[in-house]
Amino acid sequence: MVLFLFPGCSSLQKISPEEQFKKSFSKHTYETFTETSIKGVYEVYNGRQVYYYLQEGDVIFLGNIISKDGKNLTQESNAKRMATKLTNLPLDKALKIGSGKTTVVEFIDPNCHYCRLSFNFFTGRMKDITLYVFFFPLSQDSENKIRHILCAQDKAKMYNDVLGGKLDGSDKLNLCSDKDAENMMKSHQELSAKIGIRGTPLFYIKGQVVPGFDQPAIEKLLKD
Repeated sequence: MVLFLFPGCSSLQKISPEEQFKKSFSKHTYETFTETSIKGVYEVYNGRQVYYYLQEGDVIFLGNIISKDGKNLTQESNAKRMATKLTNLPLDKALKIGSGKTTVVEFIDPNCHYCRLSFNFFTGRMKDITLYVFFFPLSQDSENKIRHILCAQDKAKMYNDVLGGKLDGSDKLNLCSDKDAENMMKSHQELSAKIGIRGTPLFYIKGQVVPGFDQPAIEKLLKD
């Protein structure tokens, strides 16, 4: 009976959700394990994305949790974690365009439709912003276009040409093996992986992460 009266005895102590997760999913490394506002659901962040663990059933699941008022709680959590990592992003590794007072960091693919919409949006605001471009290619053609930009003598002009669609379908891309271009492509790849970039475009403006081309959110940040 003594064992039943003292819950501190290890033989009868219930295993915590985090310990159960570690035991059942030992190959899943993670940075944080936190309880959500939903009873029995725990958020796991592995440095790249958020997913969830349910101790009851002992299962994990991927996907977005949406609140009844339409908030994407998963996206918000991911954005907060990315923002922390983006605070110390080495901007000297980016392609710098413009010299305006407001800093805008972007992760883009030159063939991405919404990246091109954002390009058109920012083109009319270059007097007010400085754009720091990090490339995240989603296809071989995108990678070739990125290399073409980084191999150009005037990279800013070539960025404008490529994002403006002037080289779509071109078979005359300059795929040089320049060491600086190689190093920049490699550093963008490594930084994207470290931050957890999984799609484009993604923006970092005034300490806030904006996933996708959310024009109202971007306009508000630029105005504030």
